[in-house]
Amino acid sequence: MESVVLNEGPHMVNGNTSQRYTRGLEKLGLLGGSEEAIFAANAGVAPDLSRYVVEFAFGDLWSRPGLDPRVRQMLTIAALTSIGDTQRQLTFHIRGALQIGVEPSEIVEVILHCLAFAGFPRVVNAVATARAVFDEQGVLPLPETAEPDGPR
Repeated sequence: MESVVLNEGPHMVNGNTSQRYTRGLEKLGLLGGSEEAIFAANAGVAPDLSRYVVEFAFGDLWSRPGLDPRVRQMLTIAALTSIGDTQRQLTFHIRGALQIGVEPSEIVEVILHCLAFAGFPRVVNAVATARAVFDEQGVLPLPETAEPDGPR
């Protein structure tokens, strides 16, 4: 595998790492992400994509005031569930949610809430991804939850 050169390239401004990039790495780190991993994922094919993710998604959007990290992470899980075909990103963000204190039951509720808006296939796939992450993180089984009117 080709080695990844960090801290050189288009995220530099006058020889220094841009503030957006630095902020982005800090926010990415809250969720358990790393500069090495994000650049390795795109090395040799689209290294600029890594910079865009770090600077825009994390350096700009994740750094805005108004929403705390737990809410941002739950919104991200809802969006990825609704988009569908995002297992890799959903896995990362479910792990990140657990890391910042979102309860597994909250993650499941966020995913289930998408059912009325995104449909069964996307929610079933997202629940399967959540189950895999919960199993990996040792947070299974979850407590039983009841429907508002009880079992049917």
